[in-house]
Amino acid sequence: MVQRILLGISLLVLFGCAQVGTLTGGGRDVKAPEIISSTPTMGALNINPTLIRLEFDEYIELKNPIETFRLEPADAKITVVLTKKTVMVTLKGELNPNTTYSLYIDGGVKDISEGNDSVYQFVFSTGSTLDSAKQVYRIGNAYSKKSMTGVTVGLYASDTSAKPRYLTKSNEEGWASLEYLPVDSFYVKAFLDLNRNGLIDVNEPQDIRFKSGIPTNDSLALLLSTPRELNRMHSFKVLPPKMLTGHLPEEISLRDVRVNGQLAPMYRLGRDSIAISLGPFEPGALVVSIPLDSVSVLYTEKEKATPLKLQVSQPCVGPSIILTGNTFFDSLIELNSMYLMRADSSKVPIKSALVDCNRIQLVPQTWTAGKLKLVIGSNAIQGLNGNKVLPTTLDLVCFGEAELGSLMVTFKNNPSGKLLLLEKDGKTVASSYYLPGAKNQDSFDHLVPGEYQAVLIDDLNGNGVWDAIRPETKEAAEPVQRYTKIPKVRANWDVEVSLD
Repeated sequence: MVQRILLGISLLVLFGCAQVGTLTGGGRDVKAPEIISSTPTMGALNINPTLIRLEFDEYIELKNPIETFRLEPADAKITVVLTKKTVMVTLKGELNPNTTYSLYIDGGVKDISEGNDSVYQFVFSTGSTLDSAKQVYRIGNAYSKKSMTGVTVGLYASDTSAKPRYLTKSNEEGWASLEYLPVDSFYVKAFLDLNRNGLIDVNEPQDIRFKSGIPTNDSLALLLSTPRELNRMHSFKVLPPKMLTGHLPEEISLRDVRVNGQLAPMYRLGRDSIAISLGPFEPGALVVSIPLDSVSVLYTEKEKATPLKLQVSQPCVGPSIILTGNTFFDSLIELNSMYLMRADSSKVPIKSALVDCNRIQLVPQTWTAGKLKLVIGSNAIQGLNGNKVLPTTLDLVCFGEAELGSLMVTFKNNPSGKLLLLEKDGKTVASSYYLPGAKNQDSFDHLVPGEYQAVLIDDLNGNGVWDAIRPETKEAAEPVQRYTKIPKVRANWDVEVSLD
Protein backbone atom coordinates (compact mmCIF):
# COMPACT_ATOMS: atom_id res chain seq x y z
CA MET A 1 0.00 0.00 0.00
CA VAL A 2 1.32 3.42 -0.87
CA GLN A 3 2.43 5.35 2.19
CA ARG A 4 0.25 8.39 2.54
CA ILE A 5 0.76 11.63 4.39
CA LEU A 6 -1.07 11.41 7.71
CA LEU A 7 -4.25 13.44 7.60
CA GLY A 8 -4.66 15.95 10.38
CA ILE A 9 -4.98 19.68 10.76
CA SER A 10 -5.03 22.09 13.68
CA LEU A 11 -8.11 24.26 13.16
CA LEU A 12 -8.01 27.91 14.08
CA VAL A 13 -10.32 28.56 17.04
CA LEU A 14 -12.13 31.86 17.36
CA PHE A 15 -11.17 33.66 20.57
CA GLY A 16 -12.80 37.06 21.10
CA CYS A 17 -12.11 39.13 18.00
CA ALA A 18 -9.30 37.09 16.39
CA GLN A 19 -8.72 33.54 15.23
CA VAL A 20 -6.23 31.61 17.33
CA GLY A 21 -4.72 28.14 16.99
CA THR A 22 -2.34 26.98 19.73
CA LEU A 23 1.05 25.82 18.50
CA THR A 24 2.65 24.65 21.71
CA GLY A 25 2.12 21.45 23.70
CA GLY A 26 3.58 19.20 26.37
CA GLY A 27 2.97 18.56 30.05
CA ARG A 28 2.49 22.13 31.21
CA ASP A 29 0.04 25.02 30.93
CA VAL A 30 -0.19 25.60 27.18
CA LYS A 31 -2.93 28.24 27.21
CA ALA A 32 -1.84 31.00 24.88
CA PRO A 33 -2.65 34.68 25.41
CA GLU A 34 -6.12 35.64 24.14
CA ILE A 35 -7.25 38.81 22.41
CA ILE A 36 -10.09 40.29 24.47
CA SER A 37 -10.73 43.47 22.43
CA SER A 38 -9.59 45.21 19.30
CA THR A 39 -9.93 48.47 17.41
CA PRO A 40 -11.27 48.12 14.77
CA THR A 41 -13.32 45.00 15.51
CA MET A 42 -12.64 41.64 13.92
CA GLY A 43 -14.33 41.43 10.48
CA ALA A 44 -14.98 45.16 10.23
CA LEU A 45 -16.18 46.38 6.80
CA ASN A 46 -15.72 49.59 4.81
CA ILE A 47 -12.65 50.71 6.80
CA ASN A 48 -9.23 51.95 5.83
CA PRO A 49 -7.29 51.78 9.11
CA THR A 50 -3.87 53.24 9.78
CA LEU A 51 -3.68 51.65 13.26
CA ILE A 52 -4.84 48.28 14.60
CA ARG A 53 -5.02 47.95 18.39
CA LEU A 54 -5.11 44.46 19.94
CA GLU A 55 -5.53 44.01 23.70
CA PHE A 56 -4.58 40.66 25.31
CA ASP A 57 -5.78 39.06 28.54
CA GLU A 58 -2.30 38.95 30.12
CA TYR A 59 1.11 40.54 29.96
CA ILE A 60 2.96 39.49 26.82
CA GLU A 61 6.20 39.98 24.97
CA LEU A 62 6.94 40.18 21.27
CA LYS A 63 9.12 37.73 19.41
CA ASN A 64 10.83 38.99 16.25
CA PRO A 65 7.86 41.06 15.00
CA ILE A 66 9.58 41.85 11.69
CA GLU A 67 9.19 38.20 10.69
CA THR A 68 6.22 37.07 12.78
CA PHE A 69 3.78 39.90 11.96
CA ARG A 70 2.59 40.26 8.38
CA LEU A 71 -0.24 41.87 6.44
CA GLU A 72 -1.77 40.00 3.52
CA PRO A 73 -1.96 41.17 0.84
CA ALA A 74 1.18 43.15 1.71
CA ASP A 75 -0.06 46.47 0.31
CA ALA A 76 1.12 48.44 3.35
CA LYS A 77 4.20 48.33 5.55
CA ILE A 78 3.61 47.61 9.22
CA THR A 79 5.38 48.56 12.43
CA VAL A 80 4.61 46.93 15.78
CA VAL A 81 4.74 48.46 19.26
CA LEU A 82 3.93 46.74 22.58
CA THR A 83 2.61 48.54 25.66
CA LYS A 84 1.97 46.18 28.58
CA LYS A 85 -0.94 44.01 27.31
CA THR A 86 -1.64 45.97 24.12
CA VAL A 87 -0.12 45.52 20.66
CA MET A 88 -0.41 48.46 18.27
CA VAL A 89 0.20 47.82 14.57
CA THR A 90 0.67 50.88 12.38
CA LEU A 91 -0.08 50.57 8.64
CA LYS A 92 1.79 52.84 6.25
CA GLY A 93 0.69 52.78 2.62
CA GLU A 94 -2.40 52.84 0.42
CA LEU A 95 -4.77 49.89 0.87
CA ASN A 96 -6.67 48.78 -2.20
CA PRO A 97 -10.42 49.33 -2.33
CA ASN A 98 -12.86 46.42 -1.96
CA THR A 99 -10.12 44.15 -0.61
CA THR A 100 -10.08 41.77 2.35
CA TYR A 101 -6.92 42.04 4.48
CA SER A 102 -5.56 39.67 7.11
CA LEU A 103 -3.08 40.59 9.82
CA TYR A 104 -1.23 37.39 10.75
CA ILE A 105 0.75 36.95 13.97
CA ASP A 106 2.66 33.69 13.66
CA GLY A 107 4.38 32.98 16.99
CA GLY A 108 5.09 36.67 17.51
CA VAL A 109 3.15 37.06 20.77
CA LYS A 110 3.86 34.92 23.83
CA ASP A 111 3.03 35.11 27.52
CA ILE A 112 5.80 36.13 29.88
CA SER A 113 5.40 33.32 32.41
CA GLU A 114 5.26 30.19 30.22
CA GLY A 115 6.28 31.44 26.78
CA ASN A 116 3.12 30.06 25.11
CA ASP A 117 2.46 31.43 21.63
CA SER A 118 -0.19 31.02 18.93
CA VAL A 119 -1.22 31.88 15.41
CA TYR A 120 -3.60 34.86 15.24
CA GLN A 121 -5.49 36.13 12.20
CA PHE A 122 -7.21 39.52 12.33
CA VAL A 123 -9.41 40.26 9.31
CA PHE A 124 -11.02 43.42 7.94
CA SER A 125 -12.17 44.73 4.57
CA THR A 126 -11.92 48.05 2.76
CA GLY A 127 -15.15 47.06 0.98
CA SER A 128 -18.63 45.99 1.97
CA THR A 129 -17.93 42.23 2.16
CA LEU A 130 -15.30 39.80 3.42
CA ASP A 131 -13.79 37.37 0.95
CA SER A 132 -14.77 33.83 1.93
CA ALA A 133 -12.77 31.44 -0.26
CA LYS A 134 -10.26 29.15 1.43
CA GLN A 135 -7.75 26.48 0.54
CA VAL A 136 -6.14 23.68 2.55
CA TYR A 137 -2.75 22.24 1.56
CA ARG A 138 -1.10 18.98 2.50
CA ILE A 139 2.66 19.26 2.21
CA GLY A 140 5.12 16.41 1.72
CA ASN A 141 8.38 15.29 0.17
CA ALA A 142 7.93 14.32 -3.49
CA TYR A 143 10.18 11.25 -3.20
CA SER A 144 9.79 9.97 0.36
CA LYS A 145 6.15 11.09 0.69
CA LYS A 146 6.82 12.13 4.29
CA SER A 147 5.01 15.21 5.58
CA MET A 148 7.05 18.41 5.90
CA THR A 149 6.74 21.11 8.54
CA GLY A 150 7.69 24.78 8.24
CA VAL A 151 7.10 24.91 4.48
CA THR A 152 6.08 28.31 3.13
CA VAL A 153 3.03 28.25 0.83
CA GLY A 154 2.25 31.37 -1.17
CA LEU A 155 -0.33 32.54 -3.72
CA TYR A 156 1.23 34.64 -6.47
CA ALA A 157 -0.33 36.97 -9.01
CA SER A 158 1.84 35.55 -11.83
CA ASP A 159 4.29 32.71 -12.35
CA THR A 160 7.16 35.21 -12.37
CA SER A 161 6.13 37.08 -9.20
CA ALA A 162 8.75 37.01 -6.46
CA LYS A 163 6.47 38.20 -3.66
CA PRO A 164 3.23 36.41 -2.77
CA ARG A 165 -0.16 38.04 -2.25
CA TYR A 166 -1.01 35.53 0.49
CA LEU A 167 1.27 33.40 2.63
CA THR A 168 1.09 30.56 5.16
CA LYS A 169 3.26 27.75 6.60
CA SER A 170 2.75 24.04 7.15
CA ASN A 171 2.34 22.73 10.69
CA GLU A 172 3.96 19.71 12.34
CA GLU A 173 1.60 17.33 10.52
CA GLY A 174 2.35 18.89 7.13
CA TRP A 175 -0.89 20.84 6.76
CA ALA A 176 -1.34 24.48 5.84
CA SER A 177 -4.39 26.63 5.12
CA LEU A 178 -5.40 30.03 3.80
CA GLU A 179 -8.75 31.71 4.49
CA TYR A 180 -10.57 34.90 3.48
CA LEU A 181 -9.29 34.60 -0.07
CA PRO A 182 -10.83 36.31 -3.10
CA VAL A 183 -12.35 34.15 -5.82
CA ASP A 184 -9.46 34.90 -8.12
CA SER A 185 -6.80 32.99 -10.04
CA PHE A 186 -3.39 32.50 -8.40
CA TYR A 187 -0.17 30.58 -8.95
CA VAL A 188 0.67 28.33 -5.98
CA LYS A 189 4.28 27.99 -4.88
CA ALA A 190 5.59 26.07 -1.88
CA PHE A 191 9.18 26.10 -0.65
CA LEU A 192 11.35 25.44 2.38
CA ASP A 193 12.90 28.86 3.01
CA LEU A 194 16.32 27.68 4.19
CA ASN A 195 17.97 31.11 4.11
CA ARG A 196 14.83 32.92 5.37
CA ASN A 197 14.85 35.52 2.60
CA GLY A 198 11.22 34.97 1.60
CA LEU A 199 12.21 33.98 -1.93
CA ILE A 200 12.44 30.66 -3.75
CA ASP A 201 16.09 29.84 -4.37
CA VAL A 202 17.30 27.14 -6.73
CA ASN A 203 18.82 24.99 -3.96
CA GLU A 204 15.67 24.95 -1.81
CA PRO A 205 13.04 22.17 -1.81
CA GLN A 206 10.01 23.45 -3.71
CA ASP A 207 6.83 22.72 -5.63
CA ILE A 208 5.25 25.10 -8.12
CA ARG A 209 1.91 24.86 -9.87
CA PHE A 210 2.87 26.18 -13.28
CA LYS A 211 -0.79 26.81 -14.19
CA SER A 212 -2.93 29.25 -12.24
CA GLY A 213 -6.03 28.15 -10.37
CA ILE A 214 -8.86 29.42 -8.20
CA PRO A 215 -9.08 28.37 -4.51
CA THR A 216 -11.42 25.39 -4.33
CA ASN A 217 -12.32 25.16 -0.62
CA ASP A 218 -10.75 21.70 -0.80
CA SER A 219 -7.31 20.21 -0.08
CA LEU A 220 -4.43 20.43 -2.53
CA ALA A 221 -1.31 18.26 -2.37
CA LEU A 222 2.07 19.99 -2.72
CA LEU A 223 5.09 17.68 -3.03
CA LEU A 224 8.50 19.31 -2.67
CA SER A 225 11.80 18.38 -4.28
CA THR A 226 15.11 20.16 -4.81
CA PRO A 227 15.94 21.12 -8.41
CA ARG A 228 19.23 19.83 -9.74
CA GLU A 229 21.95 22.36 -10.38
CA LEU A 230 22.71 21.98 -14.07
CA ASN A 231 25.48 24.49 -14.73
CA ARG A 232 27.80 24.67 -11.74
CA MET A 233 30.06 22.38 -9.75
CA HIS A 234 30.87 22.52 -6.04
CA SER A 235 31.85 20.60 -2.90
CA PHE A 236 35.17 19.36 -4.27
CA LYS A 237 37.49 17.82 -1.69
CA VAL A 238 40.63 15.73 -1.63
CA LEU A 239 40.29 12.07 -0.70
CA PRO A 240 43.88 11.33 0.31
CA PRO A 241 46.21 10.32 -1.09
CA LYS A 242 45.27 10.42 -4.76
CA MET A 243 41.62 11.28 -5.38
CA LEU A 244 39.51 14.40 -5.79
CA THR A 245 35.71 14.16 -5.56
CA GLY A 246 32.96 16.69 -6.10
CA HIS A 247 29.59 17.66 -7.57
CA LEU A 248 29.42 17.83 -11.36
CA PRO A 249 26.02 17.57 -13.15
CA GLU A 250 25.78 14.78 -15.71
CA GLU A 251 24.85 17.39 -18.33
CA ILE A 252 28.48 18.56 -18.23
CA SER A 253 30.74 16.28 -20.24
CA LEU A 254 33.87 14.91 -18.57
CA ARG A 255 35.71 15.95 -21.74
CA ASP A 256 35.20 19.57 -20.66
CA VAL A 257 36.76 19.14 -17.21
CA ARG A 258 40.34 20.29 -16.61
CA VAL A 259 42.56 20.24 -13.52
CA ASN A 260 45.13 23.05 -13.65
CA GLY A 261 44.40 23.21 -17.36
CA GLN A 262 45.14 19.49 -17.92
CA LEU A 263 43.05 16.42 -18.63
CA ALA A 264 43.16 13.77 -15.87
CA PRO A 265 41.76 10.27 -15.35
CA MET A 266 38.22 10.60 -13.98
CA TYR A 267 34.90 8.82 -13.83
CA ARG A 268 31.39 9.37 -12.51
CA LEU A 269 30.62 8.20 -8.99
CA GLY A 270 26.93 8.95 -9.57
CA ARG A 271 24.62 11.02 -11.67
CA ASP A 272 26.02 14.32 -10.41
CA SER A 273 29.35 13.44 -8.81
CA ILE A 274 32.80 12.59 -10.13
CA ALA A 275 36.13 11.24 -8.94
CA ILE A 276 39.41 12.54 -10.38
CA SER A 277 42.79 10.86 -10.06
CA LEU A 278 45.48 13.09 -8.55
CA GLY A 279 48.27 10.82 -9.76
CA PRO A 280 49.58 13.38 -12.29
CA PHE A 281 49.59 16.29 -9.81
CA GLU A 282 51.93 17.52 -7.11
CA PRO A 283 50.73 19.12 -3.84
CA GLY A 284 49.62 22.71 -4.12
CA ALA A 285 46.63 24.65 -5.41
CA LEU A 286 44.33 22.70 -7.74
CA VAL A 287 41.85 24.50 -9.99
CA VAL A 288 39.08 22.33 -11.42
CA SER A 289 37.42 24.11 -14.33
CA ILE A 290 34.67 23.75 -16.89
CA PRO A 291 33.79 26.34 -19.55
CA LEU A 292 31.38 28.26 -17.26
CA ASP A 293 32.69 27.59 -13.75
CA SER A 294 35.73 26.69 -11.65
CA VAL A 295 36.59 25.68 -8.07
CA SER A 296 39.86 25.74 -6.16
CA VAL A 297 41.14 23.07 -3.76
CA LEU A 298 44.39 22.84 -1.75
CA TYR A 299 46.27 19.53 -2.05
CA THR A 300 48.80 19.13 0.78
CA GLU A 301 51.99 17.10 1.25
CA LYS A 302 50.37 15.35 4.21
CA GLU A 303 47.45 14.24 2.06
CA LYS A 304 49.76 12.92 -0.63
CA ALA A 305 51.64 10.85 1.98
CA THR A 306 48.46 9.13 3.25
CA PRO A 307 48.74 5.31 2.91
CA LEU A 308 46.58 3.49 0.39
CA LYS A 309 43.55 1.89 2.03
CA LEU A 310 40.96 -0.65 0.96
CA GLN A 311 37.51 -1.39 2.31
CA VAL A 312 34.98 -4.10 1.53
CA SER A 313 31.44 -3.29 0.40
CA GLN A 314 29.42 -5.18 3.00
CA PRO A 315 27.59 -7.46 3.08
CA CYS A 316 28.69 -9.64 0.16
CA VAL A 317 25.57 -11.07 -1.47
CA GLY A 318 26.96 -12.77 -4.54
CA PRO A 319 29.86 -14.79 -5.85
CA SER A 320 32.08 -11.67 -6.01
CA ILE A 321 33.65 -9.24 -3.55
CA ILE A 322 33.77 -5.48 -4.17
CA LEU A 323 36.68 -3.40 -2.84
CA THR A 324 36.94 0.37 -2.92
CA GLY A 325 40.02 2.46 -2.24
CA ASN A 326 41.32 5.99 -1.93
CA THR A 327 43.18 6.01 -5.25
CA PHE A 328 42.79 4.86 -8.85
CA PHE A 329 44.24 1.35 -9.16
CA ASP A 330 46.48 -0.23 -11.74
CA SER A 331 44.64 -2.88 -13.77
CA LEU A 332 47.34 -5.48 -13.10
CA ILE A 333 46.43 -7.43 -9.96
CA GLU A 334 48.68 -10.15 -8.53
CA LEU A 335 46.06 -12.82 -7.82
CA ASN A 336 48.54 -15.24 -6.28
CA SER A 337 49.22 -12.70 -3.51
CA MET A 338 45.70 -12.74 -2.08
CA TYR A 339 43.12 -15.28 -0.92
CA LEU A 340 40.04 -15.78 1.24
CA MET A 341 40.48 -17.57 4.57
CA ARG A 342 37.59 -19.41 6.22
CA ALA A 343 37.03 -19.71 9.96
CA ASP A 344 38.78 -23.11 9.90
CA SER A 345 41.85 -21.44 8.28
CA SER A 346 41.26 -23.17 4.92
CA LYS A 347 42.01 -20.96 1.92
CA VAL A 348 39.95 -20.05 -1.16
CA PRO A 349 42.03 -18.72 -4.09
CA ILE A 350 40.95 -15.65 -6.06
CA LYS A 351 40.08 -16.62 -9.64
CA SER A 352 39.86 -13.20 -11.33
CA ALA A 353 39.87 -9.45 -10.70
CA LEU A 354 38.33 -6.53 -12.57
CA VAL A 355 39.57 -2.97 -11.92
CA ASP A 356 37.35 0.05 -12.48
CA CYS A 357 39.13 3.22 -11.34
CA ASN A 358 39.09 3.02 -7.50
CA ARG A 359 36.97 -0.16 -7.40
CA ILE A 360 38.08 -3.77 -7.65
CA GLN A 361 35.81 -6.76 -8.17
CA LEU A 362 37.29 -10.05 -6.95
CA VAL A 363 35.82 -13.42 -7.89
CA PRO A 364 36.86 -16.39 -5.68
CA GLN A 365 37.11 -19.85 -7.17
CA THR A 366 33.99 -20.88 -5.21
CA TRP A 367 31.09 -18.95 -3.72
CA THR A 368 32.10 -19.09 -0.06
CA ALA A 369 29.70 -18.17 2.77
CA GLY A 370 30.26 -17.14 6.38
CA LYS A 371 32.68 -14.92 8.27
CA LEU A 372 35.82 -14.66 6.15
CA LYS A 373 39.09 -12.83 5.98
CA LEU A 374 40.51 -11.41 2.78
CA VAL A 375 44.29 -11.62 2.98
CA ILE A 376 46.13 -9.21 0.68
CA GLY A 377 49.86 -9.67 0.40
CA SER A 378 52.63 -7.28 -0.64
CA ASN A 379 52.71 -6.29 -4.33
CA ALA A 380 49.16 -7.57 -4.87
CA ILE A 381 47.53 -4.20 -5.60
CA GLN A 382 49.02 -0.86 -6.54
CA GLY A 383 47.82 2.60 -7.55
CA LEU A 384 48.32 4.23 -10.93
CA ASN A 385 51.33 6.12 -9.59
CA GLY A 386 53.04 2.92 -8.42
CA ASN A 387 52.21 3.20 -4.71
CA LYS A 388 51.43 -0.25 -3.34
CA VAL A 389 48.76 -1.35 -0.90
CA LEU A 390 50.52 -2.57 2.23
CA PRO A 391 49.86 -6.16 3.35
CA THR A 392 46.51 -6.20 5.07
CA THR A 393 43.67 -8.44 6.19
CA LEU A 394 40.03 -7.40 5.78
CA ASP A 395 37.10 -8.97 7.64
CA LEU A 396 33.94 -9.65 5.67
CA VAL A 397 30.70 -11.59 5.77
CA CYS A 398 29.49 -13.46 2.69
CA PHE A 399 25.98 -14.84 2.37
CA GLY A 400 25.44 -18.22 0.80
CA GLU A 401 22.68 -18.75 -1.78
CA ALA A 402 20.51 -20.56 0.78
CA GLU A 403 20.80 -17.55 3.15
CA LEU A 404 19.34 -15.13 0.59
CA GLY A 405 15.79 -14.65 -0.60
CA SER A 406 13.88 -13.54 -3.71
CA LEU A 407 11.07 -11.04 -4.27
CA MET A 408 8.63 -11.75 -7.10
CA VAL A 409 6.84 -8.58 -8.25
CA THR A 410 3.56 -8.58 -10.18
CA PHE A 411 2.17 -5.35 -11.64
CA LYS A 412 -1.60 -4.92 -11.89
CA ASN A 413 -0.97 -2.44 -14.71
CA ASN A 414 1.69 -2.66 -17.41
CA PRO A 415 4.91 -1.08 -16.07
CA SER A 416 6.20 0.22 -19.42
CA GLY A 417 8.03 3.50 -18.97
CA LYS A 418 8.36 3.07 -15.21
CA LEU A 419 11.38 2.68 -12.95
CA LEU A 420 11.19 0.35 -9.94
CA LEU A 421 13.63 0.81 -7.06
CA LEU A 422 13.97 -1.63 -4.18
CA GLU A 423 15.10 0.00 -0.93
CA LYS A 424 16.42 -1.44 2.32
CA ASP A 425 17.29 0.73 5.32
CA GLY A 426 16.86 3.84 3.15
CA LYS A 427 19.33 2.69 0.47
CA THR A 428 18.57 1.48 -3.05
CA VAL A 429 19.76 -2.12 -3.38
CA ALA A 430 18.22 -3.06 -6.75
CA SER A 431 16.41 -1.43 -9.65
CA SER A 432 14.64 -2.25 -12.91
CA TYR A 433 13.59 -0.03 -15.81
CA TYR A 434 10.72 -1.27 -17.97
CA LEU A 435 10.75 -0.64 -21.70
CA PRO A 436 7.60 -0.65 -23.85
CA GLY A 437 6.21 -4.16 -24.09
CA ALA A 438 7.60 -5.21 -20.71
CA LYS A 439 5.94 -8.09 -18.91
CA ASN A 440 3.83 -7.57 -15.83
CA GLN A 441 6.21 -9.59 -13.67
CA ASP A 442 9.75 -9.17 -12.40
CA SER A 443 12.07 -10.92 -9.96
CA PHE A 444 14.74 -9.63 -7.58
CA ASP A 445 17.12 -12.37 -6.47
CA HIS A 446 19.95 -12.69 -3.93
CA LEU A 447 18.33 -10.34 -1.41
CA VAL A 448 19.50 -10.12 2.19
CA PRO A 449 16.59 -11.10 4.48
CA GLY A 450 14.72 -8.20 6.02
CA GLU A 451 12.24 -5.40 5.40
CA TYR A 452 12.11 -3.67 2.00
CA GLN A 453 10.24 -0.82 0.33
CA ALA A 454 9.37 -0.52 -3.34
CA VAL A 455 9.44 2.83 -5.16
CA LEU A 456 7.66 2.98 -8.51
CA ILE A 457 8.52 6.06 -10.59
CA ASP A 458 6.78 7.38 -13.69
CA ASP A 459 9.86 8.08 -15.80
CA LEU A 460 8.18 10.71 -17.96
CA ASN A 461 11.31 11.72 -19.88
CA GLY A 462 12.62 8.16 -20.26
CA ASN A 463 16.11 8.83 -18.86
CA GLY A 464 16.05 5.93 -16.38
CA VAL A 465 16.29 8.05 -13.20
CA TRP A 466 13.92 10.00 -10.97
CA ASP A 467 13.82 13.71 -11.78
CA ALA A 468 12.96 16.40 -9.25
CA ILE A 469 11.11 19.59 -10.17
CA ARG A 470 12.59 21.48 -13.14
CA PRO A 471 11.55 25.14 -12.87
CA GLU A 472 13.53 26.14 -15.96
CA THR A 473 11.32 23.93 -18.15
CA LYS A 474 8.21 24.20 -15.93
CA GLU A 475 8.07 20.47 -15.21
CA ALA A 476 6.94 19.03 -11.89
CA ALA A 477 8.79 16.25 -10.08
CA GLU A 478 8.12 12.86 -11.64
CA PRO A 479 5.30 11.01 -9.84
CA VAL A 480 6.36 8.50 -7.21
CA GLN A 481 4.40 5.66 -5.65
CA ARG A 482 5.93 4.26 -2.49
CA TYR A 483 5.00 0.79 -1.24
CA THR A 484 5.95 0.18 2.39
CA LYS A 485 4.06 -2.99 3.25
CA ILE A 486 6.22 -5.38 1.26
CA PRO A 487 6.27 -8.95 2.64
CA LYS A 488 9.43 -9.57 4.62
CA VAL A 489 12.16 -11.24 2.56
CA ARG A 490 13.22 -14.54 4.14
CA ALA A 491 16.19 -16.80 3.58
CA ASN A 492 15.70 -19.38 0.81
CA TRP A 493 12.14 -18.14 0.14
CA ASP A 494 10.42 -16.69 -2.93
CA VAL A 495 8.16 -13.90 -1.65
CA GLU A 496 5.47 -12.43 -3.90
CA VAL A 497 4.01 -8.93 -3.94
CA SER A 498 1.47 -7.22 -6.19
CA LEU A 499 1.88 -3.50 -7.02
CA ASP A 500 -0.98 -1.30 -8.21
